[in-house]
Amino acid sequence: MVKRLVQSSILFSLQVAAAECPPQLRTFQLFERQSTAPSCIDQWQQAFFRELGCPLQFIEGNPNLAVREEKLKAGEIEVITGLAKTTSRSFRFSLPIGRNNVYFYRRLQDNRWDQIKTWCDPVMQQARILIPAQGYFGEPMQQLRQYPNCSRGLVPVNHSTARPFDMLDKGRADLLISAERHFAVLPAEQQKHYQQLALTVVEGDVYIAFSAQVPAAFIARVDQFITARQQQPVTVSPADKACLLPLLPQTKAAH
Repeated sequence: MVKRLVQSSILFSLQVAAAECPPQLRTFQLFERQSTAPSCIDQWQQAFFRELGCPLQFIEGNPNLAVREEKLKAGEIEVITGLAKTTSRSFRFSLPIGRNNVYFYRRLQDNRWDQIKTWCDPVMQQARILIPAQGYFGEPMQQLRQYPNCSRGLVPVNHSTARPFDMLDKGRADLLISAERHFAVLPAEQQKHYQQLALTVVEGDVYIAFSAQVPAAFIARVDQFITARQQQPVTVSPADKACLLPLLPQTKAAH
């Protein structure tokens, strides 16, 4: 009887362990295009899953987001961290891990760009625009990249290898599309030199997306870990660099 109980206990423990950590947790690193250094979000997700007790496995390659999503659908990777929920994405998602608001910024004196009311309108078509070198920031941004006539020129930049706000100051472009977190870390005196446009690029929460192969019990455990760590901002990497903005008490759904 005791032997059977011990065997049952061991079997139950093994089942719990299997449920706690999927056989694999693969993802692509989010290198910037001009660098092979781990990105801020890579450092964050690596630390997050390590603390959870289920380390990530980074696989070789740096494909664009569309390819990453196809790999997630096909079960060739199990995780994409920092993804927004959209009607076209049928993945299973964690609780939100932070916000990724993205806006247009202009130099304070260049108020003519405030006349931009909609994407690709006649005023936007006159602007030279600094844009993120990679990443999905909503359908309007995809159209801006696809249709060159929507601007007078696009200049792809990476915050890890360039200083886009300095480039704006030097007249390299008229507008900058940037995540709010990059603006937020500028010195207060420098922030005074820029104005955010009323036209929004994207606002809202981002999540960890999982493939269909990841057990629901594990995703529930991830959610519990996110909730438990809310007092320790999960939006900061080990190097104390802000990867995402902290969650608001009540947040809007991501576009």
